[in-house]
Amino acid sequence: AVQMAHKITMKQPKDVVLNRDVEFVVYKGRRKLGTLKVSKGSIDWVPSNGRIIRYMSWEHFALLMESRHEVIVQ
Repeated sequence: AVQMAHKITMKQPKDVVLNRDVEFVVYKGRRKLGTLKVSKGSIDWVPSNGRIIRYMSWEHFALLMESRHEVIVQ
């Protein structure tokens, strides 16, 4: 079966504002999965229901991405 690619939109501040996040809104089909917020200090995931925001420092993110362990298997 052919799997549909995710749709990702980006919201960037209009001016150079040092304390604003760049936001990536992620959809699978018509369903919003969540928003990825990228800032100087961290990377944050806000799920579509907005209930539990996941924060991760860049150092932790780098370790996670460079590890050999699978995070999620689908």
